[in-house]
Amino acid sequence: MPTAQPLRTGDPQRLGEYVLSGRLGEGGQGAVFLGSRGGETYAVKLLHGPVGDERAAFLREVELAKHVARFCTAQVIDAGFDEGRPYIVSEYVDGPSLAREVALTGPRQGGALERLAVSTATALAAIHRAGIVHRDFKPQNVLLGSDGPRVIDFGLAKALDAAATVSGRGVGTPAYMAPEQITASAVTGAADVFSWGATMCFAANATAPFGQDSVAPVLHRILTAPPELGRLDGRLRTLVAACLDKDARNRPGSRELLFELLGESTEGVPPEVLRSPPPHILRAPPPLIPEQRSPETHRSGDEPPGTWSPMAEPEATGAAGGAYRLPPAASVPRPAGDHLPAAPEPDGGTAPRLGTGPTVEEDLARGRGWPRAAIAVCAALLATAAVLLVVIIPTMAGNDADTPAPQAGGGPLTSQPPTSAPTTQPPATRNTGPGRRSRGPQASATDPPTVARPATVAIPSLIGMDKAAATKALKRAGLTTGAITERDAPQRIGQVLTARPAPGTVVNQGTKVSLQVSAGLPVPELTGMQRKAAQAALTGAGLSPGAVTRSCSEQPDGQVLATRPEAGSRVQGGAPVALTVARNGTRVPSVVGRAREDARAALVAAGLAVQVKEQMVEDESRAGTVLAQSLSPGTCAGAAAQITITAGVAPQPGPDPGESPPAQTPTGPIAGD
Repeated sequence: MPTAQPLRTGDPQRLGEYVLSGRLGEGGQGAVFLGSRGGETYAVKLLHGPVGDERAAFLREVELAKHVARFCTAQVIDAGFDEGRPYIVSEYVDGPSLAREVALTGPRQGGALERLAVSTATALAAIHRAGIVHRDFKPQNVLLGSDGPRVIDFGLAKALDAAATVSGRGVGTPAYMAPEQITASAVTGAADVFSWGATMCFAANATAPFGQDSVAPVLHRILTAPPELGRLDGRLRTLVAACLDKDARNRPGSRELLFELLGESTEGVPPEVLRSPPPHILRAPPPLIPEQRSPETHRSGDEPPGTWSPMAEPEATGAAGGAYRLPPAASVPRPAGDHLPAAPEPDGGTAPRLGTGPTVEEDLARGRGWPRAAIAVCAALLATAAVLLVVIIPTMAGNDADTPAPQAGGGPLTSQPPTSAPTTQPPATRNTGPGRRSRGPQASATDPPTVARPATVAIPSLIGMDKAAATKALKRAGLTTGAITERDAPQRIGQVLTARPAPGTVVNQGTKVSLQVSAGLPVPELTGMQRKAAQAALTGAGLSPGAVTRSCSEQPDGQVLATRPEAGSRVQGGAPVALTVARNGTRVPSVVGRAREDARAALVAAGLAVQVKEQMVEDESRAGTVLAQSLSPGTCAGAAAQITITAGVAPQPGPDPGESPPAQTPTGPIAGD
């Protein structure tokens, strides 16, 4: 809370057992005072109006409020009535409100914003758990204490309803009210969740999501327009958008909101996402070169089972040397026109076969020597190469790409098994032209050309930039600057407040991006107000009182004569505004050095009574001029005030030597001398 100000005329000196020593602030609900009891300091809020017949309900809600968890709220201590008006005593939190802190230091972002979101959502969940609906959750009711944010002014629902009816004030702040509060529908904790989302928008952007101008347009936008989320991004942006849903049934509860902020909710998340690697890794595009995996994991999910490519798999019999074989022809479909014969499987055989010739072991047993074995090995290698060309390389190349095939002498690649096995040539490896090969059916020459998609780009982060810098950033990104509107805001003049579409949105290049920039805050009209009232008006307008200069005037003492900058000028929030205030009276002119009669006339014209005092001077040039004045120049003299001026006179000639000096009279030499 801000430093307490002195009590005003009419403020109570005591409320119940609490002695009031200062005023902490005043809002639409009531005035807040700094109170003390038994050496402890408290915040005491006195509501503007009585609660009528709702005293019992008010006291019941106060009892409920006392049981709200106090780790992130200002604990309610006591309550009472003063001449029918209720007051509530709560824990004193020494810190500014979120509204004031953002106005002075700017929006929050990153970890600071997330900590604020979690702390306030925790407080809201605790308040709702106690059976209380806050009804007026807003930046002014979030205090930033030294130990973290605290939520205040909960437990006042019945009292505020009754007091608002008597005093003519409304419950809630328009910019942060839920639609059901505007339409007088049933108000539940969902209204507080809506206000929480609006408060997070303010913390991130220094403005409410539906604007903060006059009441009627704000309420209309709350009921009909989408919120401006501004700089909010990531998970928090998604949660705030859900909280600002216009249908209360679609908003998360405060407990659900807290769990979402903490990342505890797993509803609807696939199990594989909850395992390592994290989701942002799972969403990464696949590598250009697929890793070698087993047939089950290598098959693409978008290919029907009948078209899965055959893969080499380990021999099930455990052959020596870790031999590999192709799957049986009955279980693996082959491409159309593929004439590669299936290798028959002898009973209990452990070696791969190509065609119908004898196995390598049989050849060795017959003593045919190493030439046949070498030929068999070469045939196996060539068959493996064919499989690579038919299956793996096309998989790496993609569905549409044609890649050059390595060839010897430009002819088709064929495998050369032993003379007993026929030569095979899979159609997928045949040339379709010089230096090229084709896989599967060829596209017709009359197929329509592929339509190129327009280039897309993410809208850069523009919030907080100057208008000129934001325009350059949009141009660099290939985007176009759309309409630029201005809005009263405490940020420096020309600073970007919001962008539409919002930063981070992926759009086509050339898209127009509309900007909303700060127009600063207008200096209010203060002329004619008393000094203290004018300074309070400056603070309320988001500005700060500057130097005070006094000027003589016929106006009453302390009345504002002028401001600098002038009324209507636009300045940044918190800028000082100098005041010129009146000091009743006539400004005394400077007459020293002027001729005696001229000085006398000037003083009489200023409304002053003049008395002349003479003083002899040796310098005859100063005779007849004013040497001094009793009131300093610039002093404000009241009506008919008297001023004494001292005028110089030349010395009188002395008597001749030996003669006695003539007698003098008060008015000059004796006549006849």
